[in-house]
Amino acid sequence: MFETIGQQLKNARLERNLTLEQVFESTHIRIKYLEALEADDFSVMPSPVQGRGFLRLYAQHLELDIDRLLDEMRRAETIVPDFVKEGETEDEVVDDESVPDEADESLWARLLRRMGVSLASPEVAPAQEAESPPITEANLTPALSRVEASAPEPEPVMGLESEPEADIQPIPTEIATDSQSIFAKIGAELRERREMLSLTHDEIEGHIHVRQHYLLALEAGRFDQLPSPVQTRGMLNNYATFLDLDAEAMLLSFAEGLQTQRLERHPDLAVRPGRRAKKTSRKFSLRSFMAPDLIFGVGVIVILIGLSVWGVKRIAAVRSDTVVEATAPSISEILLATPTFPVAKEATPTLVVNTPSAGEGTPVPFEAPPEDERVGVQLFVTVTERTWMRVTVDGEVKFEGRVQPGGDFIYEGDRQIEILTGNAAGLSVTYNQRNLGLMGSFGEVVQRIYGLNGILTPTITPTLPATATPTVTITPSPTSTPAATEAGATE
Repeated sequence: MFETIGQQLKNARLERNLTLEQVFESTHIRIKYLEALEADDFSVMPSPVQGRGFLRLYAQHLELDIDRLLDEMRRAETIVPDFVKEGETEDEVVDDESVPDEADESLWARLLRRMGVSLASPEVAPAQEAESPPITEANLTPALSRVEASAPEPEPVMGLESEPEADIQPIPTEIATDSQSIFAKIGAELRERREMLSLTHDEIEGHIHVRQHYLLALEAGRFDQLPSPVQTRGMLNNYATFLDLDAEAMLLSFAEGLQTQRLERHPDLAVRPGRRAKKTSRKFSLRSFMAPDLIFGVGVIVILIGLSVWGVKRIAAVRSDTVVEATAPSISEILLATPTFPVAKEATPTLVVNTPSAGEGTPVPFEAPPEDERVGVQLFVTVTERTWMRVTVDGEVKFEGRVQPGGDFIYEGDRQIEILTGNAAGLSVTYNQRNLGLMGSFGEVVQRIYGLNGILTPTITPTLPATATPTVTITPSPTSTPAATEAGATE
């Protein structure tokens, strides 16, 4: 049974007891591309050109004859994929009449056609493309001059404005400096990788869109003949990525070469470390250290700190000079305090009794016991709600009107104090240091008399309704009827 190229590659790898990781370390072809080559699946390849290069490199690593494999494919399927043919010249001849119809194509051919690869007929003469020789200083100058004559003006790369392109001069025969050796090493790696993949400059230009004379300059290490370092870095990154090289390492080497080239052009910058430190210390001065901005900032901070300290001292001095005045006693202190009433001492008559004595007679005074002292009536009224009240002390009206909540009234009398209010819930009474609470409920009319012996509540006697007094009329008295006179009778 006929085996495809992918199956032959896989069998050859298994016979040598090699893993895909080991092949990757040797060829630097990613594992997913190796698996695709063994599975005859070329749809995952970045491009047909790279797929052809990977296939050739993989076959050479396994020591397989790629030409023999291609001949077997031609005999088995009567078609040969164009991308596996060995050849790199620009004069590749393809016979259009030898392309078979799509109905007669095999699975291999249909996959290649889907990838957009043109197929060649086996009757075509097996003209092999000439391997591109290594670029040397001897053959670089004619190639560059030929490319310059045929190529149009270069277009800017990566969207950057390019400088006017300088004419590429022949490479002078001079001793290579350090920077030139670094650039030449980078170009040698690019050229070696391209030759390993059997790629031409035309194929590379069609994929990464970098002109051929730029590619030649990159491979020759003549980076000074490129438009600018920025564009050179972009072209180098694209070229290394396309060849599946370590682009980061190449960019670091390129940066190192630029730094070395700068030191070569300006030797005065490459001074010894001790000398540079001495020069730096010599330039140091107080004027450079004390910048105007620093002085201004320090001054503002000092002013703010001074104002803060002065404000604190000022506040402390004002507080110390303030004299705390005594406040009025609270209502609770007034209610709890026991008032002392001055007692008027009345002179009591003294009875002097003369008693005979043997000796000298001296009068002995005799004081009668004082009568019971009466303190009087003391009343403290606190207003809790709006109400009307009338206060009568010993028959004299002291207050009559409306009061507001929060008001306090103190009354003292000798005999009695009478209070009349229209809202008993609005007044709280303290009678002779005894808190009696509210006088009654809301809206209740209460009249109370606080006397020496107790509290009296007068009973309101209802007034009888007035009755209609009958009107006094004169009683008619009977009058005597005059008697008929005789004269009248006689008449």
